[in-house]
Amino acid sequence: MEIIWKHTGDSIGLNHESKIDLEYAVRLQVVKILIKEAEHLMNYISLVGIQIDASNGQISVHPETPEPLYSKIAVNLVQSKEPKLPKSIPSILETAHF
Repeated sequence: MEIIWKHTGDSIGLNHESKIDLEYAVRLQVVKILIKEAEHLMNYISLVGIQIDASNGQISVHPETPEPLYSKIAVNLVQSKEPKLPKSIPSILETAHF
């Protein structure tokens, strides 16, 4: 399976931790979909392409994913919840314990 990160040019997007969590969740979701809907196609998971928009976390099946993989995954793919925006970095004084 290939994960393709799209960058739309927005300066604010998902933080690094959110990207890792989202990629893991998407991979797990695709595997579960294939096991449930078309276990006999699991050998072809390397042909699956998933696009993730780095600015808002929207996920979609890449158009070059062959049928019937594309249809099985696209119909059952659940969008992620609202993305986490980058956390502000605490100053050194806030983290120091006196």
